[in-house]
Amino acid sequence: MMESLDQLKTTAQEASPPTPAIDTDEPKDAEAARSGSEAMARPVPTQKREIAAQALRTLWFEFQLEGEPLIFPSPIGGRMQIEHHPMLLNRLVEVDREQEKARPGQLKNWRRLPAPEYAAGIAAIGEVNTILKADLIQPAEIGDTGTVPAAPYSWIYYIFEDGWKALSVYFETDGNETAALAAIPMGRQDDWLAFLKHLDDQHKSYWIKDHYGRIEIIGGDSDLADSIKAASYDDLVLPEGTLLQIKAQRHIFDKAVLSRYEALHMPRLRKVLLFGPSGTGKTTLLRAEGAFHAKQDGLVLYVSSTPPGRNGSPWQNLAQALNVAAKCSLPTLILLEDFEAFIVNPPDLQQVLNMLDGVGAPDNPAGTLLLATTSDPEKIDQRIRDRPGRIDVLIEMGLIDNTELALRFLKHFLGEYFNEEEHTSVASLLLKQPGSHFREVCISGLMHALEMGRSDVLKEDLLWAHDMIITGRDLASEAERFSPSVARKRGSYFGKNS
Repeated sequence: MMESLDQLKTTAQEASPPTPAIDTDEPKDAEAARSGSEAMARPVPTQKREIAAQALRTLWFEFQLEGEPLIFPSPIGGRMQIEHHPMLLNRLVEVDREQEKARPGQLKNWRRLPAPEYAAGIAAIGEVNTILKADLIQPAEIGDTGTVPAAPYSWIYYIFEDGWKALSVYFETDGNETAALAAIPMGRQDDWLAFLKHLDDQHKSYWIKDHYGRIEIIGGDSDLADSIKAASYDDLVLPEGTLLQIKAQRHIFDKAVLSRYEALHMPRLRKVLLFGPSGTGKTTLLRAEGAFHAKQDGLVLYVSSTPPGRNGSPWQNLAQALNVAAKCSLPTLILLEDFEAFIVNPPDLQQVLNMLDGVGAPDNPAGTLLLATTSDPEKIDQRIRDRPGRIDVLIEMGLIDNTELALRFLKHFLGEYFNEEEHTSVASLLLKQPGSHFREVCISGLMHALEMGRSDVLKEDLLWAHDMIITGRDLASEAERFSPSVARKRGSYFGKNS
């Protein structure tokens, strides 16, 4: 089991871990160690990148390293230069020591070097450009805990298990962007990339560990995560059949089901659409399932449709969520409301169709469950709504249509004020209404009872509330009530009709 983040954390300002001295002697005459006097005959560089490259080459010959160096920009790992992060390097040294069989790019040791005097102050201080969250990817925010410094600007010397050595510098360019240059022996580029892959695996392990039981909001207000976390199935009254249908979809995370998807060469992605009128509990169900999944240590991604004025599109938010799910390799639940909003942009439609068909859809080995809702299924393109396989399961969240379920709603929303003898006869009078109507009937009924000076909620209170809500809804639907009367034509100022 990986050590805890706290045990492994080290400050970016540390010069190096306790390591033996570099196993090459410093040349007594640095000038003689360079490959010929022509190395000093170049024009004086003016750009930081050129200064850093020439400094690397000079340092290479001062350390009398192997042959002519190959100097090149080193790929960036995620959002951080991983080969300059002390915590990841220390961890990789520990992991590589435990390897029974040598592997390409196996790191033996490393050391941070002082910036060479001829490097014009590049990466001389060792500052970091940001503080990261515990996942070592996202920038930390006010109030975060477990944060970690990003990789410091620095010069590093690497020693690999099979004897070769490398240098690297990470710095800020003249354009205020970050860059890293590596100097390695000619022909060792595959080994260097293997070394970066080992570091990336360590980086990813921290990211995955930080995402156990996490709820993230993509394209919306991060405060929504707290609302999802606080949700519960105790907040819901559902027909037993609907609840069973929802629970059955969780089996996408079972090994047997994942193996079946893999055998059929299908992305391990389950797509479920909840449909029904507004107020039937779709949003509450989404959040309750999100809270449940997070408690099972799965990753929850709530995808919001992009508000006007923001860059991107709802589909891009969804595509980002699918990519995050595949990257983390954790059982992932993706939640989104108003599914039709994600597929209204014609340029995105073909990409959506491809994703739903499994063409190019990111594959999460641990499984991804996409749970979406819509109150307007007719707005969903027929090629998606009506074609089998593009949506795996459609589950209706309908109006309350039986007395037993209606009674359960009354009991739930009235709580301690529920009286079976008093309220049973009301249930049948409230049918063909959404759950939200029952909630408001119960709240308004209680308020009416209190207004009448009673502590008990009677049948007449509930019926009064029901009639009030229905009447208000009917009046609001009469658009002509809110339209001004059409004025008769009048003559113009000059007495002529206009």
